[in-house]
Formats: sequence, C-alpha cells, structure tokens
Amino acid sequence: MTIDLSIVGVVRFSVLTSTYYSERFPTLEEKAAHLFSPERMELRLRVFERLCLRSIRRQTDQGFHLVVVTAEDMPVPYLERLHDLVGGADNITLLPVGASNHYGTLRRAYDLVPSRGASHRLLFRLDDDDAVDLDYIARNRRLAMGLIPLQGEQTPFILANNRGIYLRRTEGPDGPQDEIFDACEKAPLSVGAALVAPVGYGPNPYRFNHRKFAQHWNTFSDISVPGFVRTIHGDNKSSPAQMGITHKQSDAEIAADLKRHFDLTPQQLRDVLP
Repeated sequence: MTIDLSIVGVVRFSVLTSTYYSERFPTLEEKAAHLFSPERMELRLRVFERLCLRSIRRQTDQGFHLVVVTAEDMPVPYLERLHDLVGGADNITLLPVGASNHYGTLRRAYDLVPSRGASHRLLFRLDDDDAVDLDYIARNRRLAMGLIPLQGEQTPFILANNRGIYLRRTEGPDGPQDEIFDACEKAPLSVGAALVAPVGYGPNPYRFNHRKFAQHWNTFSDISVPGFVRTIHGDNKSSPAQMGITHKQSDAEIAADLKRHFDLTPQQLRDVLP
C-alpha cells in the first residue's frame, strides 16, 4: 500500500458552544459575556497573531491545512479582525459556527478538508495562545511516514511534543512578572498533539484529555527538539501545570532554542503578552 498523508490542524478561537465552559458559565449568555469581553478579545487576538498564527505561517513545510474555528456570534469588529488575520493563506480556513455541541463542531472542522485520495490523516490540535516550532509539520510528517508501516497501516497513534518552552506571567506587587523557562513533560501536552490514523477513522485528537492519550492510543513522545511554546496567563481555560522536568537550561540556551526553532528572541516572546 502506498502511504499518502493528509495533514489537517484545528485551532479553537473563542468558540461559543453549548457544552464548552459549562463548568464556569452555565448559560450561553454568561459564556458569551466572558468570551467576547473587549479586554479578553484584545488579548486573544494579540497572542494569536504574534505567536500561534506566526508559527503556522512560517512552517518550513506548507503541505497542510489549518481550520480556525470561531463563533459566528462574535461581535462583528472582532470577527472581521480575525478574518483579516487569517486571510491571504490558501491553507488556512476560518470557520464561524453556531452554538452547538463542542466535539461535534470540531469533527466538522476536521472533515471540512477533503482527503483527496490520501490513505492516512495526521490531525493536529493547537490552542490559539500557543505555538509549534517551525519544522513541526515537516518533522511530524517524517515521523508519521516512518511509524505507519512499523505499527501497521490500520493502527491509530499519537505524536506528542513533550519538550518546549513556557512563557509564564504572574502578578507581583510591582505589576506583571514574565518568566521564560524550558520544560520536558512526562505526559502529552495539547500543543501540537497529533492523531495519525487511516482515512475514515472517526475520532480526532480532541476526543480525550491529552494527558490521557496513552490510555487510548499508542503514543510516541518526541523530545528531539523544543516543539512548543506555551503561554500561561490570566485567561487560560485550564489550570496549566508542568508535569516533568523544568528549569534545566540557561537563559542563553533558551534564547538559542527560541531563535533556531521559532525565529523568536526572548524579548519578542515577552512582547506577545500586553
């Protein structure tokens, strides 16, 4: 069998759904008030443009398609700005959706991109306030093409980026304090986690909590390079935690990794957060 790989990613940008954020906001009106508040919108648009979208547009391998899922009820000025940000790229689609089931919406986003005769799909997920390294697509394509015949063409599996860099903001007595540090996780992160499976396989990488992937699928942990930048700030939906080794690199080593793998300086990374 000839292996032909279709690569599709999905990013959620302030999606308003009936089943997401329900633990904090029981009604759609409360969810919308939180999601679309001016301060939050300015933060999310800024980080998305300067970090997430920047890493996607600069991939060394552009043979993939990204679907940015957002809310059709987002206030028009913000929706127009988001449309302008993702415009001009043939491999990025903006998908405004109504307030329906969250996972069903994500399945629709992945299925929006036709497989066009491919034998397998690599489906990746990425949050709008994080980034993958500039060789992410090329590296994961290479890993997938090697692992598919090794495991069997019908066996789904996960590719996880477990080594990367954090930007963490905390509030101190003199104002916000930003820390940049390295980490090597012992359980899969959501950032760039990918599910590789034959075309027609139903689930996608949003199906299970990313920390529990190895309970459901064969999981390959790649720590060959720093594969992600993750931001921790006041508007994280979950409670970010580092489950592994951290703070092992010097500032100079982190700066070198940022430049080589993300084309960023430490100051550019700090400037991502307002």
